[in-house]
Amino acid sequence: MAEVLFINDVYIKKYTSVNGSVDPNLLYPSILLAQDKYLEVYLGTNLMDKLKSDVENNTLGGNYLTLMDEYIRKCLLWFTMVEVIPYLTYKIDNGTLVQRTSEDTQSIDGGAMKDLISRNQINADYYRKRLVDYLCANSSLFPEYNTNSWPDVSPISNQGPTAGYTFSTGNTATSRQGGYKRIDQIP
Repeated sequence: MAEVLFINDVYIKKYTSVNGSVDPNLLYPSILLAQDKYLEVYLGTNLMDKLKSDVENNTLGGNYLTLMDEYIRKCLLWFTMVEVIPYLTYKIDNGTLVQRTSEDTQSIDGGAMKDLISRNQINADYYRKRLVDYLCANSSLFPEYNTNSWPDVSPISNQGPTAGYTFSTGNTATSRQGGYKRIDQIP
């Protein structure tokens, strides 16, 4: 499938502090990386491919359009910012890592950059949680969400620790043979 991006430089510049003069070619690799690295693991391969196909063919509509506009693009925006910030400051030029400078600006130190990345990560995590909650609550609207099989990526729906625990009831075949006992059979 062709590389299809769910957001572009105009979207990033509209909803973040990225200056309008930033070269779009500096943003696109981070958009692609964020889509692959952060989105596919929550959407799953089949839903991701369906959305890419719809975007590419200009047929995105209905529930898929809502999913894209209200959840995916916002999540992707902030994950893109997490990835792009270091590359807006540094670049590889003729085999050397160099820091970008401008005549009328002063670059920030590493601590300030880490803080900015951390703030963007918090935003990304907020929108990721909203995305996953929406998909879990509305999975029947997106049949591709639960139809992945190896080697496709299956979506992660558990977003972190839960208050409950699940305990195995053990292997009943071995308990019949006098081997291990299920926990509910221990006196």
